[in-house]
Amino acid sequence: MTTNVLLIDDYGGPNLLDTIRCLSYEQAVNIFVVSPERKTYFNTIPYSKYVSKYQYLKSSDPQKIIQEISALEKEWDINLILPVKYSNYQFITKYRALFNGSVFPPMPTQSTFATVTNKLFLAEFLVNNSFPSPKTKEISADNIQQFNFPLLLKPRTDYEENRIMECKSREEYEEKISNLDFKADQYVIQEKLNGEDIDISFIAENGEILAYTIQKGLVREAFSFATGIEFLENQKLLDETKAIVNKLKWSGIAHLDFIYRKETDSYLLIDFNPRVWSTMIGSLYAGVNFPGLMISRANHKEINFEGYQKTKFYLAKAALQSKSFSALKTSSWPYILKDPLPEIAKIIGKFKSR
Repeated sequence: MTTNVLLIDDYGGPNLLDTIRCLSYEQAVNIFVVSPERKTYFNTIPYSKYVSKYQYLKSSDPQKIIQEISALEKEWDINLILPVKYSNYQFITKYRALFNGSVFPPMPTQSTFATVTNKLFLAEFLVNNSFPSPKTKEISADNIQQFNFPLLLKPRTDYEENRIMECKSREEYEEKISNLDFKADQYVIQEKLNGEDIDISFIAENGEILAYTIQKGLVREAFSFATGIEFLENQKLLDETKAIVNKLKWSGIAHLDFIYRKETDSYLLIDFNPRVWSTMIGSLYAGVNFPGLMISRANHKEINFEGYQKTKFYLAKAALQSKSFSALKTSSWPYILKDPLPEIAKIIGKFKSR
């Protein structure tokens, strides 16, 4: 039986294309994509050979968007809607009751989603439940007294057009927060921790992890995601994650960023990302197809998780920069070469814009 899957595009980025390429490894899956906004840049997603149809929606009103999606569900005989990005999850958790009969994979509740996507709310949850975490506070004259320098100014959510800023001194901190463009209510103060970055990706349902991969960064730019990773096992990190996921009663996929502090032998949760992540196609290479698992659970099929390969994986740019043939083989390049038109279209689009 063929499964017709509907993805919702927004704001570009590689995560949607990686999701599409992961789904291409599932048998009998047709992929359809809609976008609530017409792109202001050259849109490469429709060039993927795995996309059956791509259509822009006409409305920006939430209820009318849902009406348009419902009409396309009938026209295209859609079996389920698969969220990809933060805005997809935010939209669906808020308006799910208005989707009449639409099928979704495991999804968090609106309140749980709000808790994990706001760094202040997440910090309060972690502290209240005795989970290790970096000290995180609202910006105020009283709160700054509780921190040592250097420290970080972080967006309350990672999905605003703000960036993480490091403050090495009180003078630098005061200079940044006094900037006319700085909006204190969109940021938090967070202590800067030294340690080893390690992440875990998973799909869960009702607080139980059904499948996961654990990876540490091999190549990473400051305050950004890893572009080279190594998959490994870590029972202590897994147990910590299971406890957090169980307490939240979390349902859905997620990617959690931790820092390991050797001096205290503890893993501190830095970020809880409740959506598709940048190295998800690496999980596919290691043997865990998370978009495929989302389809399985949406169809109420059991997941038979048997672990994953302990291997290294690189995103395309990092593999090229490594100048290593082995890195190229264990990278996203084989997936790109099977579906090259989006990358070719992207190059042509950049050339034309210049």
